[in-house]
Parts: sequence; structure tokens; C-alpha cells
Amino acid sequence: MTAVGARTGWRRALTVILGAQLLFWSAYGLIVLGLRQAGASEAQRLPAAAATLSLSPGRAGAFVAGLSGPAVLRIPGWQPVIVSPGQASLLSRGEVGAAPGRGSLTCLGAPCAGRPDAYAGPIEAMRKAAALERFQRFDMVWLAVAQAMILGAALLVLLPVNRNSRLQVATGVFMILVGADAWLTAFGAAALPYAGFPLLRYGVEYLMLAAAAVSVNAFAGWRPREAWAAGAGFAVAFAVLVATLLAGGRFDVATAWLDAAAMTLLTGYGGLALLRMARTAPGPAIRVLALLMVGLASIVFDLFLFPPPSHFVLQASVLAPPLTTFGILFEIALQGRRLNQEAEGARSDLERQVLEQDASLLRSSQLLRHQERLIAVDAERQRLLRDMHDGVGGVLTHLLLDVRANRLSAAEIEQGLQAAVDDLRNMASAIDAGNEPIDEALAMFRERLAGRLARAGVTFDYRCDLAVPAPSLDARRLLSLYRLLQEGVANSLRHAAPSRIELAAETGGGGAIRILLSDDGAGFEPQHAAGSPGEGRGLANMRRRAVQMGGELAIESGPGQGARLILTIPIVAPTTSKSRISAT
Repeated sequence: MTAVGARTGWRRALTVILGAQLLFWSAYGLIVLGLRQAGASEAQRLPAAAATLSLSPGRAGAFVAGLSGPAVLRIPGWQPVIVSPGQASLLSRGEVGAAPGRGSLTCLGAPCAGRPDAYAGPIEAMRKAAALERFQRFDMVWLAVAQAMILGAALLVLLPVNRNSRLQVATGVFMILVGADAWLTAFGAAALPYAGFPLLRYGVEYLMLAAAAVSVNAFAGWRPREAWAAGAGFAVAFAVLVATLLAGGRFDVATAWLDAAAMTLLTGYGGLALLRMARTAPGPAIRVLALLMVGLASIVFDLFLFPPPSHFVLQASVLAPPLTTFGILFEIALQGRRLNQEAEGARSDLERQVLEQDASLLRSSQLLRHQERLIAVDAERQRLLRDMHDGVGGVLTHLLLDVRANRLSAAEIEQGLQAAVDDLRNMASAIDAGNEPIDEALAMFRERLAGRLARAGVTFDYRCDLAVPAPSLDARRLLSLYRLLQEGVANSLRHAAPSRIELAAETGGGGAIRILLSDDGAGFEPQHAAGSPGEGRGLANMRRRAVQMGGELAIESGPGQGARLILTIPIVAPTTSKSRISAT
């Protein structure tokens, strides 16, 4: 941290702490001022007020401030009256000629604690003053007790929600002890009139201070040794209290020293712990330190600087819990706002990352599709090159070698060139008719050969019994089919001298189609054709192409019975468009 940043942090911390103190003590001063102005005046204090008290019966009343229990109030010229804490009583005239005096106050059951002050005056004013004392001595204390107890119990009940946080446990126990200490301080002496009450009262107070130290430790970053030190400090203080009780010593002297030591140690430890935390979370540490300083200042004020009880002064430590609770709620609101902003920022970052990821995936997908297209185009180019090399290239190469060796006649040269041209046309037709319905592809093949066969005196018929829409073949399988049919027609013309050739397509079994090529030529014995000199370039080529298409080729023929080629190709029939369905 730079020097400028450190100076800024100290200034901010000092501003927050002084601002919290100013806010608390301003509110406390305004409340005390309002209570004093609304309470009984100095002119109504006894015994001075007795000389001027000349109200008619039923209109005068008395009130005693600072009572710890019922008492009997005697005012010269008036009947004795029983007064109670926080209540006003009507006065009745005494016997005429009663001797004047200062009057007296006698507490019932036990000597009066402290220095109660008696007031007399109009009954309405006394009732109002009694109500104000009841509010500051009882109602405010009960409010602080209930508030601390409810908050502490809520923190402990909700522990599973926060995964049994040490901070939540320590804070919950501390708030419950705050409520118990407030009740013991305000009402314990009257409710528990036992010899051991001081031990209980101050034991709870020092246990509360130890819990405050543990809570600060948990908030600033848990350190087990410091928690054990807080427990040891409470044990020492409680041992001093027990020793004082057993030795019959004065509790007020012992507790005065213990209070001073405990408050000094707690203030110093709280400041050091929160300053240590300021390195990681300066904002929350400063605000919690400010709240802690307000609470400690109110306790110190009540212990050492609290004015005598004759004044209508509200205890600062009673007002501190409500204001501290508002501060805690404010801190929770700030933390919730910060968490909400962090969540919103995280959500925005996540949305941005998702959008960036989507854009990256889209770019990757587009690049992948582009690469797939390039690969497909390259594969198709390589296939076309192989087809041209194996088909047209092979025919022309053999034809060139034969021409150079003068082994061919003009008719044979013409036949070879025609075969090369036919293979080129087959390739062009396969590319053009790829993925077209097979009935249309076969019709194109028939139209392409019909004219040439007609000039040779051969009729070429075509019949299709396939359902509409007919299945389709991709360009590669269709080229193999064209070459197979081309080879069959060439063999028929070359060896059988037919007058009629028929091409037919019909539905086969198991989702297949059958393509039949038949002629009425001389025929042959299929079982004797295998191994003959023409087998390598005739039937063997057709069987190879049938295997390339995943189909089977059957040959039916006999001498004088013509020949019939039956090609079975497994194809799943299309379910949509007639002319744009690929085979599976």
C-alpha cells in the first residue's frame, strides 16, 4: 500500500469512527434533554416543594424517582402515602395543625438503594414524570433485553444456513449475554435478592465482554490462541469475584478495577484485530470498529461518568443496543448491496463469456463447415481424377499402345474411342443426375444409348415399376451403375447380336431395388464363362462394380435363350422430396 493510500485509509477510518460517535451521542443528548424537560422540575422537589404545595385534595400527587421497590412517603401536612417505582400517588390532607418538618421516605422490605428523589405537585404532572421514568428505567431496558435476546436466538437458530459459522455462534452468544446483563443490571437485584447475586451479575458481565472479544476475533479472522486468551481472561476475572465474595471484600472496589482492566483490554484488542482485518476488508472493518467503539464508549460512560440518579438521565448502554442494531442492519444492507453488485457483475461477465463462447463456437462451426466443404470438394476431385484415370484414361492408354503397335483395325480404333466417349458421358451423367430419383437417371441412360443402338438395328426399351417417389443414388454409386450397364450393353452387342435390349427397374425385397438388363441374343453358359479370355474385361468388371455399390449381380442365360443381368441394390425408400433424397 502506498503512503498516500495509507493516509487516505486512516482519514477514512477516523472519519467513520468519529461520525458514529457524533451520531450516537447527539441522539443520546437529544433524548436525555427531552426527558429532562418533560420530567418533574426542580421546583417540585421535596422538601422545598412541601411549603408551596397548596392544591386541593384530589389534585395533588407525589412521585419518587430512583426507587428500587415500594416505599412510604411522608410529607408535612399530608397523609402518608405508599409510592412504587415508576408510579405517581394521590395525596390527601393530613390533620389540621400538624407539625411542620422535612418529611421522610421509608423503603419497605429493605433499605432504599441509592438516593431516591421525591417530587410533589399537580397529579397530572407527577403521572407524566412517573411515565417518563418508567419508560427510561423499565420499558427501554425491556426493549433492549428483548432485542438482544431475539437477535442472539435468531443467529443461533439460523446457524445451519450459514454452515455453523464461528462468527455467527460468537455473535449470537454475545447478544444473548448482552440481554441477560441488561436484565440483571436493571431488575436482578430486586428479582434475585440473594447473597450471591453480585457474583452472578458481574460474572455475566465479564462473560459478555469475553464473548465480545471472541466475536471480534471471529470477524477479523479466526485465531484459536486469541479465543483461548479471551476465555482465560474471563476465568481470571471470575476467580477474583469468587475470592472477593469468600473474603467478604467490597465488590464495588473489585469490580471497578476489573471493569477498567476489561474495558481497556477489550478496546485495545478490538482496535488491533480490526486494524489487522483492514488489510483485506477495510470498509467492513472500519464500520464494525466504529460500532464497537460506540458500544464500549456507552459502557464506559455508564460505569465511570454516569451522573447521579437524581437526574432524569437515560443510561447510554441501554440506548446503545438499538442504535447498534440499526448499524448492524445498515452494514448488512451494505454487504447485501455489495454482494448484489458482485453477483450482477459476475452475471454480466458470465453473459459476456457465453456470448464470446457462442461467437467462438459459431466461428469454429463455420470454419469446420468450410473445411468439410473443402475436404468434400477435394475428395470429389480425387474421385473424379481416379474415375477418369481408371475409366477414360485406361481405355485411351490401351488404345494408344495398340495403335502404336499396329494391332488394331480402324473399326477397333473407333470402338475404343467410342468406349472412352461413353465413359466420359457416364461420368457427366452421374454428376448431373447424382441424388436424382433412380427412375429418372435410368431414363437418361436409355435416352443417351437409344439412338446409337437404333442405328445398329437394336431396339432399346425401358420399363420402370418403382413406386413414386423412387429412391435415389449418390453420384459415385450412380457412376458405377452406369458403367455396369454400359459394360452389359457392350457385351451384348459384341457377343450376342441381339435385336432387342430391355432395361427395367422394379422393387425388390427388404428395401432394395432390382435393375434388369436383358437381350434376345445368342446367349451363353454362365458357368463356362468364368476364366474365359473375355472374363477379365466383361463379367468380372460388372461383378466388381456391383460389389462397389453394395449390391449383388446375378446372370441368367443359356444358348439361344438370350442373357439377363439382375442387379440387386439395397436402398431405403425416400419419404419426402422425389428428387432430393440420398441413399442410406
